[in-house]
Amino acid sequence: MTKRPFIPVDIIALGYMAVTLLYMAIGWNSLTDVWSHIFVRLAIVVFIIAMSQINPTKLNNNILYNLFRNLYPLLLLTYFYKETGYLNNILFDYLDPWFVSAEQHLWGMQPSLEFSKHFPQKWFSEIMNFSYFFYYLLTIGIGLVAYFWNKSKMQEIIFIIFTSFIIYYLFFALFPVKGPQFYFYGADAKPVDAYFFSKLVKIAQGIGETQTGAFPSSHVGMSIVFLILTWKYLRKAFWFILVPIIFLWFATVYIKAHYLIDVVGGFLSAPLVYYASKWLYKTAEKETGEV
Repeated sequence: MTKRPFIPVDIIALGYMAVTLLYMAIGWNSLTDVWSHIFVRLAIVVFIIAMSQINPTKLNNNILYNLFRNLYPLLLLTYFYKETGYLNNILFDYLDPWFVSAEQHLWGMQPSLEFSKHFPQKWFSEIMNFSYFFYYLLTIGIGLVAYFWNKSKMQEIIFIIFTSFIIYYLFFALFPVKGPQFYFYGADAKPVDAYFFSKLVKIAQGIGETQTGAFPSSHVGMSIVFLILTWKYLRKAFWFILVPIIFLWFATVYIKAHYLIDVVGGFLSAPLVYYASKWLYKTAEKETGEV
């Protein structure tokens, strides 16, 4: 019996690129510089195929190789996220006016604007920004913890994280919502400035943020996926990340990254996204098993 060359996460990465390539074809006339995106996809495909051809037994004890072989999809997420801002106006224009109207109707105000007005203290803003920045560390962090603490479940954990993200990304590309920080102008769009972590958040957003991905909140949805995974497979890590994640749910609205409806959408979508990713893992695992 021999193992097929691909691992499950290779299959879903290739599938995502194929689906988004088809979507680009649908919106070909409304997109610019399409060939550069196609070139990046071809480069990633060649890379994945090349990785699959390396004999793992020769590098079985090489920690750097094994880490990179399993965690590489998580390194692609920033590029794929930013690309949703490129793809997200093919079918619809930005839907923010609908969300602002719904916020006003449901809550009688704009929570993303009022929250920080009622809590303008810099120490409170710093807590919110720390929690928001903590999220950026979770994706790779949980992958690394899985590698060292539960190697038998590592591929499943990384697959579910990557797949859950790209499910959200596909939704963002189809249904574009900027979020308060991009929709509102002037002082309304600015979060309360604080200290170290508020500056780190601004730097991180400047590098990876784009006018997309507000609904449903993947920050909330993915944080719940992280909690499920750590509770099941990395229990000590669960208790370490729980409190910052709870603060994160508030921080998404406080720093104006999301409407409150986005947060609700994140809570409701997370179980569906998790179980869809789990099912896809079982399917991909069968395709990449022994032959």
